[in-house]
Amino acid sequence: MKKSIKKKIIIGVSILLGIIVIGGIGGSYYFGKLVTEGLFHQNDGNDTKKNSLLQLKEWGYDLEQFNAKYSGETFHLKAEDGNTFPVTSYSTDGDKAKDTVILIHGAGGDNVFLSPLAEIYLENGWNVLTFDLRGHGDNEDPLVTFGYLERMDVRAIVDYAEKVNSDKQIIVHGQSIGGATAGMYAATEHAAKHVDAVIMDSPVYSMEEMFAGVWQDTEDIPFSYAVTCGNLYMKLNYGFTFKDVEITEQQKYNEIKTLVIKSEQDDVCLPEKVETLYENVAAEDKELVSIDTEHIKGMLDQKEEYTAAVMQFLAK
Repeated sequence: MKKSIKKKIIIGVSILLGIIVIGGIGGSYYFGKLVTEGLFHQNDGNDTKKNSLLQLKEWGYDLEQFNAKYSGETFHLKAEDGNTFPVTSYSTDGDKAKDTVILIHGAGGDNVFLSPLAEIYLENGWNVLTFDLRGHGDNEDPLVTFGYLERMDVRAIVDYAEKVNSDKQIIVHGQSIGGATAGMYAATEHAAKHVDAVIMDSPVYSMEEMFAGVWQDTEDIPFSYAVTCGNLYMKLNYGFTFKDVEITEQQKYNEIKTLVIKSEQDDVCLPEKVETLYENVAAEDKELVSIDTEHIKGMLDQKEEYTAAVMQFLAK
């Protein structure tokens, strides 16, 4: 009888432990979903088009003057995963037989925010291609993945640019999260074969570290647990984890001519972290430029210095 009771207790405890374990896994999975979907869908309900207009106005940029001088032509491309997205092309005097730059905007805006940077290139005789990142503007994919999926869109634009101007330079220039996208793309074999140079302006250097900045005020739940749960859900549903979007680590595979621009007053992408990203770039032909400005604002308040640094780098 004692053996029977003992056996029942053991069975009961085993079932209880099983329920606790399953419940724990289920809870972790659900928490991972909250972490991942919150991060990837960060722009749901966010008017990224309006944000660009408001930011440019706040910074005193004359967008009307730019639009009056330069007329963009918009068309759509499809990435290798089937994502369809708009691309806007600018050229001076209708001449497309020139070097081409692909510009990538930062988080929370759209391609219109790139107008000051596009102006710099157009004034110096370049063709310009801009587009909305995933999760921004009119891009069909709502996910913001810090360059992991976005780099496929960049690849599609590079292929397009190569068909239009097969014998001209093609470079990729990104700001902030666009810099991260440029860096993620630069680490691919496709970039090594088809792109002449990459420029990263105040680049995001790690998806996990950017998430840590958001999570720092959440004291009740350990950050390491949030990342572990996020990795579980992310891997099962999207096929990658935080580790796969370590932009700084990915630079070990970047052998393309690279310019990294560090904003000395940057409180978003810290200067010392951007410098570490630069140091990780595998390319021998690389350069680090420091500009005394706030996050990605060099193109406006230090335009002459910014333009000189970019154009001198590309002329080498």
